[in-house]
Amino acid sequence: MLNLERLEYILKELQERKSVYVNELAKKYYVSPSTIRRDLDQLEKEGLVRRTYGGCVLIERQNSEIPFQLRINELSTEKDIIASLAAKLIEDGMFIFLDSTSTSAHLVKHLVNQRNLKILTTSAHTALQCLDQLPAQIYCTGGWMSTYSRGFLGEAARSRIEEFYTDLSFFSVRGISFERGIADVNDDDVYMKQTILKNCRKSVLLCDSRKFGIISYRTVCNFSKIDYLITDKQPSDEWMEMLEKNKVRVIYPNA
Repeated sequence: MLNLERLEYILKELQERKSVYVNELAKKYYVSPSTIRRDLDQLEKEGLVRRTYGGCVLIERQNSEIPFQLRINELSTEKDIIASLAAKLIEDGMFIFLDSTSTSAHLVKHLVNQRNLKILTTSAHTALQCLDQLPAQIYCTGGWMSTYSRGFLGEAARSRIEEFYTDLSFFSVRGISFERGIADVNDDDVYMKQTILKNCRKSVLLCDSRKFGIISYRTVCNFSKIDYLITDKQPSDEWMEMLEKNKVRVIYPNA
């Protein structure tokens, strides 16, 4: 088993169990304990785990960034539902933006039958996915790359976005609430999303149902600034009423 593949399996175990042990992993993956220790050291350097005696524990954050490697496998069923609904908004020949979130990354596999798409993204991961899977023209913003999001940030990336005007821009955030609106945790990422919203015809918020009612510290925008909200299950009547007042079209399964 390759190192990267083994790390992926270890992360999945951590998501399920929250802690793992060196000797247990060594037996399971048929490698030496020293190999597993090096794997765990690498995960600790990336800020994903905290080493403990004989193993490690998953670092879980509510009010800080969660690394992309964890997010891409988290709530994959819900994200796939959202992505399949989002894909229905996209027509042949459109110019779309995909942000560097894991939810947007799930959208790529649902676009294989679309033709003549142009895709702008701040995500190196998503850009490579698109190149491998889609007959589309791909634009990558460049900029400095975040360790956590694996996406491009900074003034160079924002300037690149301002050169274009997309038909649809797809993005996600840490949480949405009545108190703080649409909010996220990273200043640079918030500025990026605000730039995106100014440079598109229609904006689409991809938001799994777990994020409703979650307050994050930095507001991206209020609800009147988005055109669509796509989620994996029908929101409550209170949410539907508020979103309707803000002229947001809500899309969910069997709507």
